[in-house]
Amino acid sequence: MRARSLATVSATIVLLGAAALRCSVPPQPPGPEAIATSQRLAAGAVVAIPAGATIDRGALVASLQEMKLTAVILQASADASGESIAERVSLAVDLQGALGGNVLVGGYDAPALNGQSMDTLLQTDASFTSCYPGGPALDASASTIDKLRICSQAVGQKIADELARVGASPRIGCYVTHQPELTDTLSDVAKAKLHDFFADASSACAKANRAIGVAPVLPLQPGNPSRAADLMRGAIDGSHISLVVLEDGVARSQPIATRRASPYYDALRVAPGDGTIVTVWANVEGFECAGDAGCDERHPTTSVRFDDQVCGARGRADGIVAYEYVRDLAGRPLLTGDLDASTDAAAQLRAGYLAWVDAGASCLAAAADQADAAAQAR
Repeated sequence: MRARSLATVSATIVLLGAAALRCSVPPQPPGPEAIATSQRLAAGAVVAIPAGATIDRGALVASLQEMKLTAVILQASADASGESIAERVSLAVDLQGALGGNVLVGGYDAPALNGQSMDTLLQTDASFTSCYPGGPALDASASTIDKLRICSQAVGQKIADELARVGASPRIGCYVTHQPELTDTLSDVAKAKLHDFFADASSACAKANRAIGVAPVLPLQPGNPSRAADLMRGAIDGSHISLVVLEDGVARSQPIATRRASPYYDALRVAPGDGTIVTVWANVEGFECAGDAGCDERHPTTSVRFDDQVCGARGRADGIVAYEYVRDLAGRPLLTGDLDASTDAAAQLRAGYLAWVDAGASCLAAAADQADAAAQAR
């Protein structure tokens, strides 16, 4: 990665490592030989707050502290329904102060477009006419990825401005919320469009010298990890993006392939040729889709499956965040007026995971290798 020197990457790891409770990263290249220890690896949580909802900040802090989590990613500050940038930045300041870790403030989110292929995003969506009420005007004939770029750049600038206005801690950074598909095949046009998207979406926070994370998602049919990693690094080259948070996609696509992301963590962390270490976090899906209803309706997964996903990241990722914390792992209602029926299931997942950690459980190399081979064979 020409524009990202070892010094830059090292500074990023120092910034994020204190919150990440990182695994012991082996000599490069990492891989199955990096047997996990019994240390706690879960670094933090992805917190998604639905539009118009209010989160109980005290309850959220208490929940995170009980889990000893100090890194938080706030999923988004704006979507098609409107913006809540000042509120998200205020929450980030409170969380960072209470937890003493790192917080990334998410930007513009269009959930229906997350994980879509670049072929789809290069098309024009006639229904996508504005970022949000009062937001930037969009050219009706522009591609979907260009519309996402404009919306993400505008929200990113507002986040950077608000962080500066309140004098936010340097440990509060930015998060490009749109999740591109981590593919191993892109046309030249798609490569250029994705690169422009990341460059513009991160530009304001880069100028403010704040850490920036991006969040690719592993698609239904994963391909070649090395090629996919090369394309992702090319997409963020020169953008000052310093962290890749790969969502494992287990719940959305292959719930029995709990370690399907393992070779991708390896590939993303080690660049070909110069051996540059890239900071990579695992974004572990803690939910299950509800049968025929798909992921529009979902509930927390079992602790057995979640623990195996964590095992698939041990020794490979620099840290782990759990997605999505509020509904899947918090163990209590956090949203004002929330009557979510999955609360009991979330409490069970949380209790099971804490019991697993407290018992000093470790991931056996043989079991990890066997599961990795089975996942790659599917």
